Amino acid sequence: MRPALARLVMIIALAPLAALGQESANPSFNLVNRGNQVITEIYATPSRTDRWGGDRLSRFNLPPGQTFPVRLPAAGDCLYDIRVVYAGRPPEEARRVDVCRLESMSFPGGRNTGAPGRGEARSGTGGAATDDPSFRLINRGRSEINEVYVSPSGDDEWGSDRLGDDTVAQGRTRVVRLPSGQCTWDLRVVFANGEATEKRRLDLCAITDLRVP
Repeated sequence: MRPALARLVMIIALAPLAALGQESANPSFNLVNRGNQVITEIYATPSRTDRWGGDRLSRFNLPPGQTFPVRLPAAGDCLYDIRVVYAGRPPEEARRVDVCRLESMSFPGGRNTGAPGRGEARSGTGGAATDDPSFRLINRGRSEINEVYVSPSGDDEWGSDRLGDDTVAQGRTRVVRLPSGQCTWDLRVVFANGEATEKRRLDLCAITDLRVP
């Protein structure tokens, strides 16, 4: 076979595979409310467009600590503008976010959720800070959680119970807010049935959801 003809045959053979690779780009992501206010509206539109389009929450609200799946068409667009409207604070926007490289995005702040090849973006205009150790605690135990202690690794004391008078029922979640700057923390959780679990030297700046036990 002549070289020119061989190259043409190879291009034709590889074209479907290239198209398949393009189709596999997935712009959908999970939006996590890590703030203290309810999110009432979510907008996500390709950065090339001038309008926000419809509210993707529709008739729903997104309470603090909860996640909403933002499902976007696999039409070749990866750069999106995101706008979030709160019930009790000014809206936030994130521009030209490459959502095809994300699994989730937090407002405000965010981190990787652990999915291979996909990270988590941070909202706002102050840059991609990665020193926020706040996380969402998920109770997978056999009884409710009565006490939660989180202290910087190396400290000799656990400090105060971060739940106070609250508890976390089985299967429920609780956002634990921590000050930025410190990433390595120790965790102790005490259940109502007397069981307790501890996790040491957790890099909470790389964790969004923490399941116990």
